[in-house]
Amino acid sequence: MMSDSWESIEKNALWALGHAVDLSPRDPVAGMSPLLRLWEYRSPGPYTSWTILSSGNDEPGRPMVREVVWKRMQDEKHLASVDRKHKRRTKAHSTIHVRDAEISSKDLGPFMEAAARLFVPSQASEEPVSPGDSWGIEGYRSLAYLRMEWRGSGPVEWAETIGWVTRLRELLVASLKEREEISG
Repeated sequence: MMSDSWESIEKNALWALGHAVDLSPRDPVAGMSPLLRLWEYRSPGPYTSWTILSSGNDEPGRPMVREVVWKRMQDEKHLASVDRKHKRRTKAHSTIHVRDAEISSKDLGPFMEAAARLFVPSQASEEPVSPGDSWGIEGYRSLAYLRMEWRGSGPVEWAETIGWVTRLRELLVASLKEREEISG
């Protein structure tokens, strides 16, 4: 039973990480659609994705970032505790946390301009895939061709692009932190 429940929790959580605009609360992102999604899946640790959203039409509006965090270890411990106690059957669900923040168009602009010129670099070396943390980026709309995922420090051929993704992720995290400081 535990593996079926864990498979369900994991499936739901991975869906949530990739579909930020479809999660509650929907009001802050109503009428918006994704441009780019970055993710960081820590092993062990939380899985986090950041989705950059903008209005889906020509209306001016400030872009937003929606952060989705799955506290995987917390769910594993909870499921193990329920399974161990055999007290009651509970519906499997994932521990998902969502935060939103506006992003400065001025700060985001250069990243989006660079993203339009970004391409998936070829990988010349055939290094074995290492277990552990993984990162990635994927695009939507005009950037739908863009999808990269790597583990560890990634292939050396991707170093420049990975550095760019890291700087973009830092901007998104800073926007969320700034929002938290203002409202807190």
